[in-house]
Amino acid sequence: MRPQSATPSPALSAPTGEEADPRDRRGRRHRLGCIILICLCAVLCGARSLTAIGQWAHNAPQHTLTRLGARITHPELGVRTAPSAATIRRVLTSLDPAALNRMSTAADLAVLIIDGKSVRGSRTRRSQAVHLLAAMTPTGQVAAQIRVADKTSEIPALQDVLAGMDIEGTVISADALHTQTDTAQHLVKERKAHYLLTVKRNQPTLFNQVKALPWRQAPALFTEASRGHGRQERRTVKVLTAPRIAFPYACQVVRVHRWVKEVATGRVRRTYAYVITSLSAEQAGAARLAGLVRGHWRIEALHHVRDVSFGPGYSAELGGPTPDSTKGAPTCKDVTV
Repeated sequence: MRPQSATPSPALSAPTGEEADPRDRRGRRHRLGCIILICLCAVLCGARSLTAIGQWAHNAPQHTLTRLGARITHPELGVRTAPSAATIRRVLTSLDPAALNRMSTAADLAVLIIDGKSVRGSRTRRSQAVHLLAAMTPTGQVAAQIRVADKTSEIPALQDVLAGMDIEGTVISADALHTQTDTAQHLVKERKAHYLLTVKRNQPTLFNQVKALPWRQAPALFTEASRGHGRQERRTVKVLTAPRIAFPYACQVVRVHRWVKEVATGRVRRTYAYVITSLSAEQAGAARLAGLVRGHWRIEALHHVRDVSFGPGYSAELGGPTPDSTKGAPTCKDVTV
């Protein structure tokens, strides 16, 4: 694989993350920040496995290694040497993915979108597919990500993925799986955050309460239209206060009516989505709530980029003993996103 010119990512070039280096200080020849930058650049240039990343590093020209801060091995000649494929593999397999995420996370976390995903290509004959739970910003940056343990659920993992971050005042947006009273209590009471949770039939009592609200009498507070991908779409948002909703700290309920017309066939689809939030009317009006609801699609966009643009997970390609053997690799792809 022929390397292309690479410029260090501003998000990683300043904080090197050496405090997160899992290696013993004795014998370190290459800085952790340099190794990570090489991995990210290799992935952006098409590397799909740790072997390919090692090849990219080996073939990188001197001017690229200089920009990435590679180790100088011949000071009199100014020659720099890239870390070997074995070093890259050893670092990535021992690096805590959460530490890598923290190195690239913006300080401002006004909104975090939570969702889970099974990584394509990570299932083997001896192990289940790797299931990840990610917290990302509306701009698409992965703020934190953990692997959900086998035979467990995403529900308790939500608290783990947010651990270690200051989320006071942050709006946590999650799908219907996380619409749980314990989750709401944890976010608002313990973490001083806000929630924006989808309401579906997995919580039948809450769903029936929300659906039975006087939506016909409620005015349409916000409407937006869009056209693209062969369809016309119109979204109408109604918002009601939630004084009698039996859910912790609920302040408002949102109903989004989606009208979608397929241009080619003329087929029309109408759907309703319900969302409950701890944000008061003073904190979030209809327009902001509509934007928060719409922003949740970015998690699916992240999954599409990871699986389609960058290819399936690394584990199947490498044939490692377990999906954990390449635990740093999916995070490298997420940081490049």
